[in-house]
Amino acid sequence: MKVCLFCACMGTLSSTLPEAALREALPDVRLIAADRLCDAASCRKVLESLSEPLPPHARVVVAACSRGARGAQALACLKETFPLFAVDLADIREACAWPSAGADQRERVAQAAALIRMAFARLERSRAERVEPESADGALVIGGGPAGMAAASTLAGLGVPVTLAERRPAPGGMLNQLGRLFPRMENAADVKASLPLDGVELLAGSDVIAVRRENGAWLAEIRDAKGVTPRRFGAVIVAVGAQPVLPGGKFGSGSLKGVISQMELDTLLSAVERGAKTPDKLPSRAVFIQCVNARDDAAPYCSNVCCPTAVKNALRLKALSPDASVTVLNRQMVMPGVALEAMYRNAMREGVRFLHVDDMNDVRVEGDGTVQAVRLPASPDGATETLDADCVVCSTPLRPTPAAARLAESMGLRADGMGFLLGHEPAHPLESDGEGAFLCGSARWPAFVRQAEDQGRAAAVMAARYLRERRMPMDEIPEDGPAAFIREARCSGCGRCVDACPHGACHIAENRKSSVDAQLCRRCGSCAAVCPCGAAVLPGAPSPREIMAALGANPSPQRRLA
Repeated sequence: MKVCLFCACMGTLSSTLPEAALREALPDVRLIAADRLCDAASCRKVLESLSEPLPPHARVVVAACSRGARGAQALACLKETFPLFAVDLADIREACAWPSAGADQRERVAQAAALIRMAFARLERSRAERVEPESADGALVIGGGPAGMAAASTLAGLGVPVTLAERRPAPGGMLNQLGRLFPRMENAADVKASLPLDGVELLAGSDVIAVRRENGAWLAEIRDAKGVTPRRFGAVIVAVGAQPVLPGGKFGSGSLKGVISQMELDTLLSAVERGAKTPDKLPSRAVFIQCVNARDDAAPYCSNVCCPTAVKNALRLKALSPDASVTVLNRQMVMPGVALEAMYRNAMREGVRFLHVDDMNDVRVEGDGTVQAVRLPASPDGATETLDADCVVCSTPLRPTPAAARLAESMGLRADGMGFLLGHEPAHPLESDGEGAFLCGSARWPAFVRQAEDQGRAAAVMAARYLRERRMPMDEIPEDGPAAFIREARCSGCGRCVDACPHGACHIAENRKSSVDAQLCRRCGSCAAVCPCGAAVLPGAPSPREIMAALGANPSPQRRLA
């Protein structure tokens, strides 16, 4: 059924295009005249006044002004009543009535009728499909360290379905290995207990091996003892953390007894604090060496956490064994902020000695099977110093986990030269290049535990907001419809749409055919413009066949009216 809603435009159109003349020129069209159609109330009033309701499959053409004027408002109202793409607009004001104001009335009516017939022809040829992204409203948090636990706990508190995948048997990450946290010397177990996972689906012992974007959602492949299970999520928070670098043979590590890492010293201190070991097991002459395997050619960055960790453990050692001597060899102590500076000054008051060394490679650890002394490089005046030592503690940096590189590849995320994941620095550091994917914690750069928690909570709020706002109702998407789609039967898999799409919505699927992510598509039409096979279709935009059908509906085109 063909229905034409003719807008008289408060008399300005009906005076130049009489309703009776249009009815005579369009005998097969049900013409319904209205004084105005440029607001929702007027459209509803016209539709409610009909003696016979229009069938839902009716093809409706609004004969009114252009889209740039008020025509788009009339279309928006009618979409609430009729199926998507059953409505089109014929511009009979700017394109006909106004330019031909001085022409013969019969010519004006004939041209207006031709424009209306062309609009109906476009509707008849339209084969637009409604592309609805599959429902995926939950969030996946990858990594159960302090950042991941804080993110999952926050999402659950906001009422968002959340799944926490942790590859270890239990969540906690570094909180399971550390005893106390700087700068307030909090117990790591207490901090972990402050991050409840009530309402969180915990997948302990599960490894997320790949995550890829598919039809408006993230498809995650989660591997556990039973195998690999695919799961769909609306948002993903990457909180895979970082891992400590081992001394790797530096300063006698592995060959001299007494050369340990800060993590090993932390474990020993925790055991003494719990009463599991006696203080006599602690070193009495400890030398800390900073920047081991850091700030060199292999790892040209400061790990941010090494200096505060060294000062923290030095204070703990002095508290448990006041007579112990502690010397920290450093290139430069990095203690940013008021709290860390106060902790640094407190360590100096407690007798911790800080010695500046330009090049740690010149430091020599001496001993016969066991650490006995540390020889420092000569000073500018030629003087040398040797420190008695029974323990050398190497402060090593954090480096990205293998999971970070794996997820960056599968999710299309950026990473810096060291392998840490990059957000949109500096304004939006927790937002990644992936739609609905967020970063937090040491996955993006070495972070303190409290920093990681704060980032996790912030990422959770962003993910919750994204999940609630990402779905725009299909009948509210501007310019007549939803995302572009691919007719697979025509697609050759050439990939031109992938290269042309400025929003990253097009990709090559596993069947070697192009596919469009409906949530990323912004309806720019680039894919349809470059597709050589006519496989890419932008719903609402006229296809070549629709254009030819519209031209064919007017076999005797009118001359352009001056």
